[in-house]
Amino acid sequence: MSVEVTNADRVIFPEDGITKGDVVAYYALVADRMLPFIAGRALTVERFPRGISAKGFMQKNVPDHYPEDFIGRHKVPKEGGGTTVYPVVDSADGIAYYANLSAITFHVPPALIDDELHPDWAIWDLDPPEGRVDLVRESASLLRSVLEAYEIPTVVLASGSKGYHLRTRLEPTLTGNEVAGIARGTAALAAAAHPNVMTLAFRKTERGGRVFLDWLRNAAYSTSVAPWSLRPRPGAPAAVPLSWEEVGSVEPGGIGLRSIQGRLASDPWADLAPVDLTPAVEAVERSLSDAGIELEPFDRFRS
Repeated sequence: MSVEVTNADRVIFPEDGITKGDVVAYYALVADRMLPFIAGRALTVERFPRGISAKGFMQKNVPDHYPEDFIGRHKVPKEGGGTTVYPVVDSADGIAYYANLSAITFHVPPALIDDELHPDWAIWDLDPPEGRVDLVRESASLLRSVLEAYEIPTVVLASGSKGYHLRTRLEPTLTGNEVAGIARGTAALAAAAHPNVMTLAFRKTERGGRVFLDWLRNAAYSTSVAPWSLRPRPGAPAAVPLSWEEVGSVEPGGIGLRSIQGRLASDPWADLAPVDLTPAVEAVERSLSDAGIELEPFDRFRS
């Protein structure tokens, strides 16, 4: 790693005494595992220069002075005019550079910049009520079964926060809107089959103590936490790939900076093959029709 670490003793996680130097060292340790999930993607980073006990901020635009050797650029037009210049990180030095800027969490879109309208991942984010690990474990298993009925295989990520993410690696054949449609449709079918456990209600006040199946991570430039990324919570938990057998024993935030070493000996997602979701489009639509489920247009900013 050729990045100079500044103010390495600055405490970032005050309850745990974890310093910026510790964070940079963590990202140097997991960089080889993390890069396949962030390389070639337009990043959003969550920074906490004064530590996680103070307010942090999301950063998308790359300042001109960031070194081009470490930080690439990708321009995306804004709806109202102008552009957002996203960072693109393809090296361990790029990860370390942001960690030295007190970046704690890396967020990624589901598609590569080379084909930004066609995701190569589908994501279901399971968001339970606080403290209901039992409920999110049950929901993960139930949703997995629904997806398997449409020949959609999934892997599971401990998000480092409250819930799990189910992920499917894709052949980039469908648009983000089409992938989001399948994610929403399968989530709706799962929630209809298990209405006391899961819901698609966006507003927390309407969830009734159920797990929210968030399908909104799949459209172009929507983001989700990158695997191996830390989260700004006590204990410095990480978003860690799991095997399905581990869901019953590993909590969503149960592995962190100080316990990550043991996870690097093996990779539960090794040799993960991409799938084409095209055959699932008609099958999911037919199941929704047979069940009498109508999915109305959704605007998250008005819902």
